[in-house]
Amino acid sequence: MDVKTLRLLCRQLQAAVPEMRSEQDRAVWLLGLCQCVLWGVLYYSFSVLLVPLEHALATTRTVVAGAFSVGLIAMASVAPQVGRWLDSGHAGTVTRWGLSLAITGLLLLGLSDGVVTLYVAWLVMGIAMALLLYEPAFILVMRAILEPRHRLRALAAVTIMGGLASTVFLPLTSYVISAWGWRVAVLSGVGALLLVACVMEVWVMPALPATENTQAPSTWRHKAWPRYMPSLAIIFSTGSLASITLTTLLIPFLMERGTSAETAAIVLAAFGAAQLPGRIWLLRQTRALSETTLTTAPIVLMVAGMLGVTLAPGPWLSLAAVSVFGLGAGLQTLAKPWLVQAIYGNSAAGQWNGEIARAQGFARALTPVAVASVSVSLSIQVVLVVMIMLLAATIPIAHRLRATHGN
Repeated sequence: MDVKTLRLLCRQLQAAVPEMRSEQDRAVWLLGLCQCVLWGVLYYSFSVLLVPLEHALATTRTVVAGAFSVGLIAMASVAPQVGRWLDSGHAGTVTRWGLSLAITGLLLLGLSDGVVTLYVAWLVMGIAMALLLYEPAFILVMRAILEPRHRLRALAAVTIMGGLASTVFLPLTSYVISAWGWRVAVLSGVGALLLVACVMEVWVMPALPATENTQAPSTWRHKAWPRYMPSLAIIFSTGSLASITLTTLLIPFLMERGTSAETAAIVLAAFGAAQLPGRIWLLRQTRALSETTLTTAPIVLMVAGMLGVTLAPGPWLSLAAVSVFGLGAGLQTLAKPWLVQAIYGNSAAGQWNGEIARAQGFARALTPVAVASVSVSLSIQVVLVVMIMLLAATIPIAHRLRATHGN
């Protein structure tokens, strides 16, 4: 994607939200841009760094991957506490600490000469990701924009920009590594995060002030989950489980059926690209959403897509099926903050988003190893069928949540 095309896309997307004030409009898009950089530098770059780190540190790929899993577990573990800090009105402090930790972690990674430093670096960056990635950004939007349709459009704008992270940063990081080496690529990320810090401090935070929290925080800090929280956790952790299962097993599954590795990679790339159309459609919505748009519909699309992958006789039908799955996954990313706010209100959105993020985070960290192991002893097709059944089982749960919309 060249610069001219990217500018044209941004102009078209901005035209879809004329109701927002210009200052808030700019802040939302800049927040999305920051999310794109943060996801690209802290999350997606790992897949490109995996092999260079394996060679440079003279260790195994499993050991290097374990460092990233430690980071994801750390991210999941602290997510609820981060949510409580956000609910208490400390978004600025959370962002500043997150950026400081992210920069520290990247510096440690760039200077790593052994496995211990590698694991410490990813532990620090995992905590930073909990302080910086989607959930804190969603809270900023939800606490600053009160009108429901405008809020949903703002959330869509942030996720559209964040959804470009893999498209932009995977090839960019790969190019920097091939040209100057992995250490330069990592330290370049430090420079990118310093720019993010400036943008957040100067333009985003002042334009997205939190509304007054009129509910006593202690009301929401009990340990017991409120009504509907188990349902929300099941729905979204199962969705994460399905997404990671598909991205982990798709390429070997297609190669078992005679597809080349290059073609299989193209099919997998459709997963990320297909998440954008649904979000752009939501951005352009001028009418109120039906109750199924962000509850049952995303799961139905994901079930249909994974079923299509399982049954497709060739790679191009698999590409269409992956696109359907990606469309559903993209909508479900927006469904979480929308449902949490609709059910519990703004005052507790941070804590309960964090609780769900913890369940999703453990799924992200543990699923690749688990499904890879099971697929060896059984078969990839059996794993996909089991995942389809788990996803389908969440449809009636999501259907029951429809009645809570607007409460």
